[in-house]
Amino acid sequence: MKSLIVLLCGLIAATAVHLPGVPMDFELEDKVLSAISDDVAQRLEQEYYTFLKTGVETPAFQKLTQQLAKAHTKKDIFTKNLPDLETRDSFVVCTLCRSVINVFIRSVREEGGELNGEDSTVLMKKIAMDVCRRMELQTEEVCEGLIDFNLPTVEYIMHNSEMDSHSFCSLFMEVSFCNTGSNPAYNWTLTVDGKVPAPTGPKSDTPTHSANDFKICQFSDIHHDPLYEPGSLAACPEPLCCQRQKSTTEGTSDAAGFWGDYRDCDLPWRSFESALDHAAKTVNCKYIYQTGDIVDHMVWGTSVKKNSEVLSKVTDQFIKVFPETRVFPCIGNHEPHPLNLFSPEGVPDEISTKWLYEHLYNDWSKWLPADTKETILKGGYYTVSPEKGFRIIALNGNDCYTDNFWLYHSGNNKIPQLQWLHDTLLAAEAAGEHVHVLNHIPSGDGTCWSVWAREYNRCITRFHKTISGIFNGHSHKDELNVHYSEQGHATAVSWNGGALTTFSYKNPNYRVYTVNPDTYDVTNHHTYIYDLNEANKKPAEQPNWFLEYDFAKEFTEDLSPAGIDKLLDDFADKPDLMRKYWRFRVTSAEPQLTSGCDRNCLAGSLCRAATTVNNQKERCEELKQRLFEALDNEPEEKDDGAAVLGALSISSLLALALAMRIGF
Repeated sequence: MKSLIVLLCGLIAATAVHLPGVPMDFELEDKVLSAISDDVAQRLEQEYYTFLKTGVETPAFQKLTQQLAKAHTKKDIFTKNLPDLETRDSFVVCTLCRSVINVFIRSVREEGGELNGEDSTVLMKKIAMDVCRRMELQTEEVCEGLIDFNLPTVEYIMHNSEMDSHSFCSLFMEVSFCNTGSNPAYNWTLTVDGKVPAPTGPKSDTPTHSANDFKICQFSDIHHDPLYEPGSLAACPEPLCCQRQKSTTEGTSDAAGFWGDYRDCDLPWRSFESALDHAAKTVNCKYIYQTGDIVDHMVWGTSVKKNSEVLSKVTDQFIKVFPETRVFPCIGNHEPHPLNLFSPEGVPDEISTKWLYEHLYNDWSKWLPADTKETILKGGYYTVSPEKGFRIIALNGNDCYTDNFWLYHSGNNKIPQLQWLHDTLLAAEAAGEHVHVLNHIPSGDGTCWSVWAREYNRCITRFHKTISGIFNGHSHKDELNVHYSEQGHATAVSWNGGALTTFSYKNPNYRVYTVNPDTYDVTNHHTYIYDLNEANKKPAEQPNWFLEYDFAKEFTEDLSPAGIDKLLDDFADKPDLMRKYWRFRVTSAEPQLTSGCDRNCLAGSLCRAATTVNNQKERCEELKQRLFEALDNEPEEKDDGAAVLGALSISSLLALALAMRIGF
């Protein structure tokens, strides 16, 4: 029977890989998965469109939707980044993306389409809610909130762009088998100054300590939850927990802790206060970088009022605790309402992001000069020179975020900010300034559009002598990323400050950078954390913040791009050193340490450190192979079964697809 299933799956794949729109340059596994997804999506689209026309649910339609509903985990598709999903979940998301977007597009754009009329918004919501229920995607409350918030923008984009489902889903799930190649209109090139020759080797000037080194404190991904309630349910079906059902959970293992919780919960206010107070007493922060994501993960319950109040409350607390210290913020993807949506100029006010830019300028103007107003109101980015010879550039990196639906309205409207970055760096170079770049989303993140990341990295390469440091957040991981030129030379390092939030399975942390006052290079950094389990045992006491690690002592004193690139070689050749990096990457959180990190986990962490454009993996692949060889040569290696699990996942997925196909 097993052989028959494998044979039939092979036959399906053999025919499916020739479906229109599926490229032939995938790995075989990706070809098969993409083609089967495409096949199922076309069938689902046709069945659903027939249902809309007739109101009749065929047995095939019922069976297909039931199979898809059973195929995915109920929470991961909302709490994990798309590139981190298991293959089964990616298959379901890709298939639904291709089919539902096509149903919407046909119904909106075709003359006489069901969604091409006065009641289009009502009908579109009805369809979206029906999909949510049939596929068991989330609770009714979560689906309704997300649909109500996002529908006006989605409808506007469908009416005012030529985006098709394959282009949409290829960008939305760019780092997966769902990517069949981007629309040519989404592959542009930035104009980059060519007067300086490309680097012929890595940037190897080792940052040196001096008696006048100063400190920069980085607080990232605060995600303050104003509804956090100790003792409430921490293991809930929604994307964010620790807010409700206190009467039934208090005193049980499902109850939320006083100082936060390892599960899908965000940061209580008291924990944020504790972090700032500890930093103020422990570190003499000359400057503070706040690298985005102040608002919580209650993505179905945002509003202009709620988001604005949280943003201002956090700003006021920084001012209260650090009255003499300038804070330089950048925007995270959680700041707007609706979540992730950053509109271009010229769209209707009701779906515009300009309210956010106006609010942020009002908050940020307490630290920033008036000449930053124009670009903040234009797109949430700015530049400032806090002292002679030193410049900070804060980007709105959500231009690259593939969860930002405005990306699908037009890829070209993402050019102006990058061109501004280039021109600002060119002026800084001419003035002999050293530059720090703040950007919430790391360019190598799987959710950062590769075209944007590619052009961003061209800017980094061109101005690698001017840029002294790049500072990111978003990943909730205490990590780093090495930038490479097209020739493979290390040109810059992005330092990721981790997150104050505990979402998910991490200890709260913040970072302190030691910076050379002449070159503004990072000469060392220290990460401070508190252990959540220990803190929650003593709710009446302040958490015990402590130095988790000193980077130079634990890894290397050479923090130049060349030095960090050499460190990646050491990670690949010395698995125990890589394990140490991983432990600090997850903030030594007890649930993470208990689960451990197998060979694929270690390789993924190493690969991420060597990736700053998500479809350029040459250095990543080289390091992975070396790491695997080193792991294979370790004595008494214990196989944790991860490879078998991966194989079973693919086999079960193909069997599922076969069952769906046979049902027709």
